[in-house]
Amino acid sequence: MENYATRGIHVHALKEEWASLLLVIQKFITCEGRFGSMYMYHARLMMNFLEGQTLNLPYFLLLSLKKMSITVQKCIGNIEPHLYHHGLVKILIEDQLKKKKDIWEQFLMRN
Repeated sequence: MENYATRGIHVHALKEEWASLLLVIQKFITCEGRFGSMYMYHARLMMNFLEGQTLNLPYFLLLSLKKMSITVQKCIGNIEPHLYHHGLVKILIEDQLKKKKDIWEQFLMRN
């Protein structure tokens, strides 16, 4: 049986209104490019919008990034299934680089 914790739920299994909201969340809130699957953190964000609950978004994203970091550090071998928030991580790195008067390309070459 497929492990949905790491593989997610395929977008085609969602109702159209959920799939549309998921795409907005992936593009503009979690800033990632894997549009084919929904993960648990997406479901939490979607419930916030659909049920009208309030969510401390910066804190939620911070906890999500910390969880990803811990999971990736524990993994040996293929870490790709555990990486998410690619765009958000890049935005955070670029912000820090800008403060240090550095650029993305130079950062990549050094690392």
